[in-house]
Amino acid sequence: MFSARHAAVALALFTLASSPGPAAAQQTGLPGATVASVLALGRQLSPELRAIALERDAASARADGAGRLDDPTFRAMSDEVDRTSGPRINKTYLSVEQEFPLWGKLDLRHSAALAAVDAARGREQATAAELDEKIKLAFARYYTATRALLVNRDVARLANAMAKVAKERYAQNLGAQTDAITAEAEITRTAMETARLEAERRTAAARLNALLARSPAAPLAEPKELRRLPPPEPSLAALLDRARAANPRLFTASAEIRSAVSERQLAAKAWYPNLTLGAGAIQRDNGPAGYTASLAFKIPLQWGVKEAAEREAAAKLGAAQQRQAQLEAEISGDLEQALAALAAARRIGDLTRKQLIPQLIAAHNAALVLYRRDQGTLTAMLDAEHRIHQAQLDLLRADSEAQTALAAIERLIGAEL
Repeated sequence: MFSARHAAVALALFTLASSPGPAAAQQTGLPGATVASVLALGRQLSPELRAIALERDAASARADGAGRLDDPTFRAMSDEVDRTSGPRINKTYLSVEQEFPLWGKLDLRHSAALAAVDAARGREQATAAELDEKIKLAFARYYTATRALLVNRDVARLANAMAKVAKERYAQNLGAQTDAITAEAEITRTAMETARLEAERRTAAARLNALLARSPAAPLAEPKELRRLPPPEPSLAALLDRARAANPRLFTASAEIRSAVSERQLAAKAWYPNLTLGAGAIQRDNGPAGYTASLAFKIPLQWGVKEAAEREAAAKLGAAQQRQAQLEAEISGDLEQALAALAAARRIGDLTRKQLIPQLIAAHNAALVLYRRDQGTLTAMLDAEHRIHQAQLDLLRADSEAQTALAAIERLIGAEL
């Protein structure tokens, strides 16, 4: 009977090491089962994305007005007819004046505004990519905490079984009292670990709900699986090419440079005056009506103002170019770090899954045989169990770190890997 109980303990430990534990029933219609379900909901409900979309609409509206003429000026003036004697005779001038930007200024103004729209669109895409990354990380933590909790519950069941065996052995004078006490302590330890992991899972769920603009205590489905990692490790050069083509922050920087170029050209053309044309009618109290026409332009005498505007525009362009260069350097460094983290996490996960856990199971089986023959101690059994438990938690951590690196790479290249 004693051997059968130990066989049951060994079987339970084999099951613990080879599977993540029984999954809870999935609640129909709730987000959280997969990354795709929470990503779609996050983009749909995010107030931050809605706000940045409204800012993009505002920039688009400004661009529509940037390519149009300013409002015309209506002018009314009253005067007297020139005469040397007689009663006063009034004449009224009614005219409309319109300023016309020449030298391509209107097109440059419109071009700068369109570039600002592109910059706003890039910021919108960057915000969406950053939100996606945060959701992916939150889901990975939620998955990891959920699986770790299931693993610990299996360990708790195993600890209870071992404590029962230790008590029976002590009652039959086959084991020491210290074994029974140690087994009870192990039950307490797993209960403490369960409390810690439940807090981690609750925290991860609250973080995920916050990113989805839901109540922190809103229910989530049990996570089914993490995303699959890409089979080969992509090269840094290939990822940099994709980042230059699709990274939203680089797209924004490029748009800001185009806007600064247009503004510098506008500052240079400020030396060339705009033309104001006017046309109107003359109305006399006692006399024939007449017509009037006018032509006006500003004389560019305030050289200091225009030179200062040119220096400002040149400095803005230089700053935009430097920001783009810095951004490219940061993206290159971040990609290399993410690639290294992905490779390390993949390697650690493979070694843990294929080598370490099987080796620890074999060590546990050897300790179990010795314990059954009264040649080993319960402490050795528990140590072997702890090592398997820790290896499974390390495997979950490695998988989570791989998901973190993958999410960072996808944010940097602006697309799914």
